[in-house]
Amino acid sequence: MKGHLYKTDQGWVVEYAKHAELPLHPDDVKQINKDAQVFDNIEARIAAYPDVEFDWCVIVQPDGKGKEYAKLVNH
Repeated sequence: MKGHLYKTDQGWVVEYAKHAELPLHPDDVKQINKDAQVFDNIEARIAAYPDVEFDWCVIVQPDGKGKEYAKLVNH
C-alpha cells in the first residue's frame, strides 16, 4: 500500500487514505531513531519525501488482542 509518513504528538504514523492512518511499526520507529543519530534533522528529511510503501500488519499482544501497524516496505 502507499501512504504518507509523518510525525504527530503521539508518534510516527502513516496516512493511507483520507483520514485513515496507522501507527508506524515499532521496528521502523527504532530505525528512524537510529538514523537520527547519523543524519542531521531526520524529521525534515522525511517531511521532504513523505511518500512510503507499507504493509498492514498486526502484532498480537500478551492479552491476545492485536494492534495494527504500518510496516514500511524496504526496497
